[in-house]
Amino acid sequence: PVNFVSFQIIVMACREFEMGRKKCERYWPLYGEAAVTFGPFRVSCEAEQARTDYFIRTLLLEFQNETRSVYQFHYVNWPDHDVPSSFDSILDMISLMREYQEHEDVPICIHCRYQIYLFFKFINISILLKSRLLV
Repeated sequence: PVNFVSFQIIVMACREFEMGRKKCERYWPLYGEAAVTFGPFRVSCEAEQARTDYFIRTLLLEFQNETRSVYQFHYVNWPDHDVPSSFDSILDMISLMREYQEHEDVPICIHCRYQIYLFFKFINISILLKSRLLV
């Protein structure tokens, strides 16, 4: 059976295309486009806010008789096979994610291609900020 996982935040740390090569599938419609369907799920983009180095999208997910809003934080300037020259926008994004997430015990969905180290760096920065070891 398919479960509708309870999360509010998706962090996407890759671009759809990098250096002319497709790196991931787009699982959301662009803002202003019609909703898209993937199996039993229907996804629409209700809002999009451009920030420095990332976008915040409000995605509406529909599954059976349930509808949820999910916020996608899409970081678009993490270079392929490298690290960003500045972490200011990443810190800004993490700070805003905390504001958007209603409860700390709700999981965050992190989407980053094959580069699992991005995931660990992101989690480490978030933990350091939360424990006030990094300001």
